[in-house]
Amino acid sequence: MKRREYLYYLFLPFFVIYLLFLLIPIIRVITFESFSYILEDSSTGIWTSLYYTYGLAFIVSLLSIGFAIPYVYFISRNRSRTARALDSLIELPIMIPHTVVGIMMLITFEPTMPLGHLITEIYPDYVFDDTFFAVIVTLFFLSSTYTIRTVQVSYLKNTMKYESVGRTLGMKPWQSYFSISLPLMKRALLRGMILSWARSISEVGSILIVAYYIFPGFIHLAGVFIYSQFIGTGLPLAVASSSILIFTGVIILLLMKILEREDNA
Repeated sequence: MKRREYLYYLFLPFFVIYLLFLLIPIIRVITFESFSYILEDSSTGIWTSLYYTYGLAFIVSLLSIGFAIPYVYFISRNRSRTARALDSLIELPIMIPHTVVGIMMLITFEPTMPLGHLITEIYPDYVFDDTFFAVIVTLFFLSSTYTIRTVQVSYLKNTMKYESVGRTLGMKPWQSYFSISLPLMKRALLRGMILSWARSISEVGSILIVAYYIFPGFIHLAGVFIYSQFIGTGLPLAVASSSILIFTGVIILLLMKILEREDNA
């Protein structure tokens, strides 16, 4: 039997404590209310909210992948000081308070603002707040960073050198990129997509500002829906909806992880 090194036992308590720190609140939410009460809460509208929340998060994750691929290629092959300075801006959305992000989106895309007014010149019926468009651009602003950084690390660390080898063997740049780099980055692209999807689902603060309701169906996204339950009816219903959100989210994440493993088997 292989002997464990000293650091293994030194770090083991920290691993256990952190794992418990994550698991105990999750277990508490899932077990706080009875199963019958959770089923009863299903009729309050949480499933409709989850349907739109997961669907919009998926759209945002696809957009993040679509922009991450050309962005990473461009920035990885442009190492000027200007490019590096601009690249550092990608992480700004992580730092900005989410309520501020909501305000930023309003003063950028509202029809009365310069950019919003320009859009109304093309689409006269354009409306921003409380629309699916408002949700998508806000979530994209907040979550695309995770996809871009995940893909960028993979490209710079593992993929770029193989692409260069392909070029030395006579392949054209576009051939080496699409036949070598993209297949090698499949795992990073899927992981970035998962992170963007999960980050979009967790957002509340900015959505409270740009789309408290999504018209015309008066739809709440999951975080806003649960917040409204907590404010309006108290803890029990909010906890029941939270348990449904967590349970379904864990199942979807596990399925995505299984897909990721099978794709790289």
